[in-house]
Amino acid sequence: MSRILHLSDVHFGAVDDRLVAPLIDLAHRLKPDLCVISGDLTQRARPGQFRAARAFVDRLPAPALIVPGNHDMPLRNLPLRLLAPFAAYRRAFGPKLEPLAHLSDAVVQGVNTANPFAWKSGLLRRRSLQRLTDSFAAAPPGLWRMVVMHHAPVPAADGTAADIADPVAVLAALAQAGADIVLSGHTHMPHTGFAETAAGVLFLQVGTAISTRRKTDSNDVALVTLEPGKVTVESWLASPGQPGLTPGPSQSYTRPGTAWQKLTKSERPQPTH
Repeated sequence: MSRILHLSDVHFGAVDDRLVAPLIDLAHRLKPDLCVISGDLTQRARPGQFRAARAFVDRLPAPALIVPGNHDMPLRNLPLRLLAPFAAYRRAFGPKLEPLAHLSDAVVQGVNTANPFAWKSGLLRRRSLQRLTDSFAAAPPGLWRMVVMHHAPVPAADGTAADIADPVAVLAALAQAGADIVLSGHTHMPHTGFAETAAGVLFLQVGTAISTRRKTDSNDVALVTLEPGKVTVESWLASPGQPGLTPGPSQSYTRPGTAWQKLTKSERPQPTH
């Protein structure tokens, strides 16, 4: 059984500083096997913001798998955005934009959907899809095959259309590549579910972990617990003025055949102190 702490859209440069230490404390208490940050480490891709994001990641209790988001490219420096859009990101987090992590029961492949030629919408590149397909094909049978990407090809929690080029084709491509679970962010709204056209893929979106740029009443992160045939998503919420994060809704999913199903909600465990 593996536990993944899923964060997204931390947006250093627009951070609620009161939430940083409580989130680090929660992460240590939850004891995840892997921390995932699905993009938008910074607000404007400035060097100081990347340094702050790097310092934050260094305080997390487990290895971190990170992919860039649309805010991690220069916004107004167009030559740099077009010629070296991820230079500052690479200086902070290393050369790999699409890292791979192996857990005892899962293979987790990062995918870079940030598109320098668009203001904020994403793109699934052919080479990214090939990397994803190859990683999943090489993994032993029985492991969960997980994707981490900033933009998801499914609508946001409020029904806003997916903010990625050709979402129907992306859905089909993820399913054909063998993806079981997709972790994403971008919308700043937590949302879990599956698309009818790709019922074998479970989409798990979180909002913004510690940024002031909320689109819901709370900041949030999620703990994803993997078991044989079952995935449980436990949310942790921080409302405005609240000193830390408290347990939110929990939902479990199972896939007895080719399609995911929701299980009846049950009592959620409390973190180990």
